[in-house]
Amino acid sequence: MKKKNTTEPQYVTKEILKKELSKWEKRLTGKIESLDTKVDGVEQSLNAKIDGVEKRLDAKIDGVEQRLDAKIDAKVDSAVQSMKDYTDSRFTQLETYMTQRFDKSDRYFEELVGMFVQQNKKNDTSLKQLKNHEQRIKKLEEHTV
Repeated sequence: MKKKNTTEPQYVTKEILKKELSKWEKRLTGKIESLDTKVDGVEQSLNAKIDGVEKRLDAKIDGVEQRLDAKIDAKVDSAVQSMKDYTDSRFTQLETYMTQRFDKSDRYFEELVGMFVQQNKKNDTSLKQLKNHEQRIKKLEEHTV
C-alpha cells in the first residue's frame, strides 16, 4: 500500500489558522446576526403584547374609576341629603317653638293692653268723679262762706 500523496502540509501554518478563524468568525457573525434578528422580532412581539396589555389595563382602570366616582357621588349625595333633611327638621322644630312663643307673648301683650285699657277707663271715671268732687267741694265752700 502506498501512501496517498497529499499536497497539504502535515502541520498548521499561520495562514491556515487565519483562514480557519476567518471562516469561524464569518459563521459566528452570521449566527449572531440571525440571533439579533430573532431577538428583534421577539422584542417587537413582546412590545406589541405589552402595549395590548397596557391598553386593556387602562380600559379596566377607567371603568373602575368611573364606577368608584359614581359610588362616591352617590354616597356624597346621600350624606348631603341626610344633612339637609336633618337641618330642615331642626329648623322646623325651631320655627314651631318660636311660633308658639310668639303666639304666647302676643296673648300676654293683648291681655296687658286690655288691662291697661280697663285701668285707663277706671282712671277716666275716677278723674271724672274727682272733678265732680272738686266742683261739689267748691259749691259747698261757697255756700258755707
